[in-house]
Amino acid sequence: MRYAANLSMLFGHLPLAERAAAARVAGFRFAETWWPFVDPAPGADELHRFCGTLEAADLRLVLLNLDAGDPGRGDRGLLSDPAQQARVEANLEAVACLLDRTGCRTVNALYGNRLPGHDAGEQDRTALRRLVRVADRMAELGACVVLETLNTTDSPAFPLTDIRRTAELVHRVNDTTGHGNVGLLLDTYHLTTMGTDPVAAVREFAGLIRHVQFADAPGRGRPGTGSIDFPAVTKALAAVGYDGFVGLEYHPRHGGTDPERNRDENRQLRT
Repeated sequence: MRYAANLSMLFGHLPLAERAAAARVAGFRFAETWWPFVDPAPGADELHRFCGTLEAADLRLVLLNLDAGDPGRGDRGLLSDPAQQARVEANLEAVACLLDRTGCRTVNALYGNRLPGHDAGEQDRTALRRLVRVADRMAELGACVVLETLNTTDSPAFPLTDIRRTAELVHRVNDTTGHGNVGLLLDTYHLTTMGTDPVAAVREFAGLIRHVQFADAPGRGRPGTGSIDFPAVTKALAAVGYDGFVGLEYHPRHGGTDPERNRDENRQLRT
């Protein structure tokens, strides 16, 4: 398995300019990140500086989240919010610039929360239109889009909390566009929190999985701190021929501040 450090979780305590270097010191060669800017469409200089930190650290970006609003305020994506059309479009072009510069070819498109006072059907139609738009734009770049299932404990207003429903949406977008470039992001923490066995999910949805994220449950700590059987998950991924990346999206035991211990933990995941 090729492991990627989630810069936003493992090194989110650091300024953005320092995260890539810290990940490299901790032994990582690959990285993923939530949308790393406050602005959905930052200027060219800001994009250039971020990409420069990756290049200076010789760290390859393998997954980028679209702008999802303010996670600290509870936002979980903007695609289903009818009022966010201009912001989504502006962000999409900024994402395209980042993909062009970094070579990253997978983006995570979070669906968005149910909004008080809004019709759920209208939100779903809005999300579908925008996912089709995102898939079309990413197809132009040779990139794929992943959809993630979250859990109701952390994200009570998020509608995609059953991987089967998420898979149905993947098929619907692919059928609409004909590109086939939309797949699943399989997150062990979210699945387990919702009562879904990640090993069974790997086997059932093998043909749709485009990215995987590891965190244990309960607690969203590093693998080995909870109840998930990660050797079994890893074995299942290998058995179905998964050759993509595994993002490490967990709360680090040492806050990401101890390079030696982080390297040790990273090695343990490979055994």
